[in-house]
Amino acid sequence: MSLKLRLNLIITGLLLLMLLAGMLLNIVNARQNVRAEVESTEKLALYLFDTGILNNPGAVLREPEKKPLRLRSLSHMRHVRIEFLDIYGHVLDSNRAGELSAPHEAPAWFESIMDKVAPKWEPQRRDIEYQGRLLGRLVITPDPSSEYAEIWKQITDLMLLLSVFFVTVNLMVYWAVGQALKPTAKILEALNSLERGDLEARLPVFDLPELARIGVKFNHMVETLQQSIMRNHRLSQQLISLQEEERKSLARDLHDEFGQSLTAINADAAVVLQLAEKKYPEIRDSAQAMSKLSRHLMDLVSGLMQRLRPGILDELGLASALQDLVDTWRSRNESVNCKLNMDDSIYQGQDEGMNEVMQITIYRLVQECLTNISRHARASQVEITLNRTSGDGQPTILMISVSDNGKGFNESVVDGFGLHGMRERVEGLGGEFMLSSRLGKGTYISARIPVTDH
Repeated sequence: MSLKLRLNLIITGLLLLMLLAGMLLNIVNARQNVRAEVESTEKLALYLFDTGILNNPGAVLREPEKKPLRLRSLSHMRHVRIEFLDIYGHVLDSNRAGELSAPHEAPAWFESIMDKVAPKWEPQRRDIEYQGRLLGRLVITPDPSSEYAEIWKQITDLMLLLSVFFVTVNLMVYWAVGQALKPTAKILEALNSLERGDLEARLPVFDLPELARIGVKFNHMVETLQQSIMRNHRLSQQLISLQEEERKSLARDLHDEFGQSLTAINADAAVVLQLAEKKYPEIRDSAQAMSKLSRHLMDLVSGLMQRLRPGILDELGLASALQDLVDTWRSRNESVNCKLNMDDSIYQGQDEGMNEVMQITIYRLVQECLTNISRHARASQVEITLNRTSGDGQPTILMISVSDNGKGFNESVVDGFGLHGMRERVEGLGGEFMLSSRLGKGTYISARIPVTDH
């Protein structure tokens, strides 16, 4: 539930409670007002009739059938019903005589509630006598319906006013909260940019002091994170450079020391084998074993040198090194169809702007991908693509992608240092590393590296 909706619901609940309390208070006050108003009218009517009859009884009562009380003239007295009954209970005159039963302005349920909370109304009766003879009876019955109508009108007017107030307040609160929370969209956008790896994301200066403090803290946090990541990248690049230098040194030592020694041993073994075949046949088997072992060690050292530092990379460039890597991998994985696609500029050995660190990074990236495919993917198709994109004043970007149709894996449970090492190498050069894989759907790895002179 959003904050705006939550605040509107809280305010709505409070307004409804206030409305209910106001209605209850109005009904309680109305009960007292109705009673006082009706009783006052009733007492006034009784007083007037008692006074009139006492002052002139003969003129009023000698001919009751001619309606001498003239009750119809009192039709404006809406709070009481006044009736003059003969001795048989027939109505001779009434202040409501000839009046149609007008519909009450207040609904029936409201009058029913008021009747329940108000005390029961009892009619007042006066026996009318003349010269000791009973002529009839005057009955004054309280009728609070007009007062109920007035109270109902007051309540409906109040309800209308509160409804307008209710709608206005909710709209104003919704608008005010929306304006106050409008900067949260910028905060969310900055967080999404930061999640995507954009360390240049910053928040503007907000007008609200609370959000302004959040913006300052966020920008400071991103700057600290950016500096920390840059330090880590520099440290990683230094470590990678040291690692590559160490590998290069080890490869050189293997070539200079072990390679030459094994070459000499292999040459001596060939001489011994020739001599054994001519003069010493009893040592022929030993000589053959020495020759095979020396060749095996030479192949082993050659493989170690290739993994430590591909000499072809330094001698012939990136394109030839990648082609040699793919050809060697194909010979070891004959069941897999592996394609290598490169731009003509790369294929022809044009490596402008690609320093040694970038070339070894690209080589290691492809090497690690092929190693993982041969070990885990069980793929039948592999495609490697390298191309450059540039133009319109934009920096040149080298794009590398490796895809396979293997069994894939769950990205959330990736373990090991291979993929993390690839990502670190690429991001250390200011590039972007992307990985996409689904179980049974293969794997797609791509990298975008800016080509600059370092």
